[in-house]
Amino acid sequence: MIQSLLNLFKIGSPKVDLVLQSHQIVPGAIVKGSFHIYGGWLPQKIKRLECDFVREAKDRKIEVIAPAATVLMSQTIERKGKREVPFHYQIPEDLPPTSHASSYRLQTKIVFVDDVKRFDHDELVVIN
Repeated sequence: MIQSLLNLFKIGSPKVDLVLQSHQIVPGAIVKGSFHIYGGWLPQKIKRLECDFVREAKDRKIEVIAPAATVLMSQTIERKGKREVPFHYQIPEDLPPTSHASSYRLQTKIVFVDDVKRFDHDELVVIN
């Protein structure tokens, strides 16, 4: 019961951070890095890790351009543990550059067995 309440308020729960080698990219390039998963106060079973490449236009909803990664897992992240999962994704070649009207990012989500979710967002600057 206490663990459910802590997870509900995201107190002491595990988290994910996508660490990239570079945040500036050109269309067609491969973005590389790794997902860093950090354990919380208690062991937690991981169901999956998802990452989407999205565009956010000014005054509009977020548009998913493409799923960048989905990693199905059946692992437990131990209390205060750390795990790294490699990541790479090829940016579409026909992508317009970042502007004041639109921006790009990688939106990461980690899902645990009890359907608790944690999110991370990493902005990317597309240049020509």
